Amino acid sequence: MRKPSSRANRGPFLNTVQCGDCVSILRQMPKQSVDVVITSPPYFQQRDYSGIGIGNEGTVNAYIDSLMECLGELLRVVKPTGSIVYNLGDKYLNSSLLLVPYRFAIAATEAFGLTLVNNITWAKINPTPRQFKRRLVSSTEPFFHFVKGDDYYYARDKFMNEPRGKQNSPTGRLGEKYRGLIAESSLTTGQKVRALRCLDEVIGEVRRGDIQGFRMKIRGVHAPAFGGQDGGRKIQMQRNGFTIIRLLGEPMKKDLMQSPVETIKGIGHPAVFPMGVVQELIKLLCPVGGVVLDPYVGSGTTLLAAREENCQYIGIDINPEYCGYAARRLSNA
Repeated sequence: MRKPSSRANRGPFLNTVQCGDCVSILRQMPKQSVDVVITSPPYFQQRDYSGIGIGNEGTVNAYIDSLMECLGELLRVVKPTGSIVYNLGDKYLNSSLLLVPYRFAIAATEAFGLTLVNNITWAKINPTPRQFKRRLVSSTEPFFHFVKGDDYYYARDKFMNEPRGKQNSPTGRLGEKYRGLIAESSLTTGQKVRALRCLDEVIGEVRRGDIQGFRMKIRGVHAPAFGGQDGGRKIQMQRNGFTIIRLLGEPMKKDLMQSPVETIKGIGHPAVFPMGVVQELIKLLCPVGGVVLDPYVGSGTTLLAAREENCQYIGIDINPEYCGYAARRLSNA
């Protein structure tokens, strides 16, 4: 790995840690050359970052303006199929939350026309132990997933993919309960015939292993389905007298990720990114061999996660000490 350089134009950017102002360095990078940005800028007035870089602005608006300047350059270097993910923490002032992350997210969507795909919540398993008398301990932070358009790379099946054990084909009198309920229901004769035919079809899907299971709702027997879109379950029950819900058996992909706050021996950075969370986001948003960029690289966790997932990386930080941390972690990993 190339050691941190104070000049961004001393060779290729790939698989390097660039030491300097992120806006200046990004302006030297080729346009549409990055697949995904995953970053966590210094939080507003939360820590002392050696008096350099962003985070020590006097007002929230000034802080967001600094973030927006960098975001504008990121949009130039990110591919049309790419994504930008920002993790930000909030700030209390006079015992009231400032909602800094959400102010930034609104500013980003309004100023640049970005689509905010998800607000992914990081739930900290081990938040800093505190005993506030008049408020609860903050234990979550948002990860905002922005895209430039609809054609973004998205490997949903790779995200939080915990393999399931072998599924046995069901045997016995599958669906008999529903046959009895159909017979006793107030459906018309035609609706009952159709319900039984559809029931046989979905039972076949289960036995072939196409789906893991199903649920059936019958008008007048089960509670009405929620919703109301044409073609939805509520409309199906109104028109046909029943609806069938197929269960695919795969885990639900939720916008909630649980992970501990991490510390690294020998690394003096005050806020280390959660490695597992970053790896999952790379799996979701970056193709194998793609380029992951972190313009506020800090201790280098994003770069390590990218390499772990067989991706290339680019790290930038204005603090030479942090550039050194990242370089050492990459060399020693």
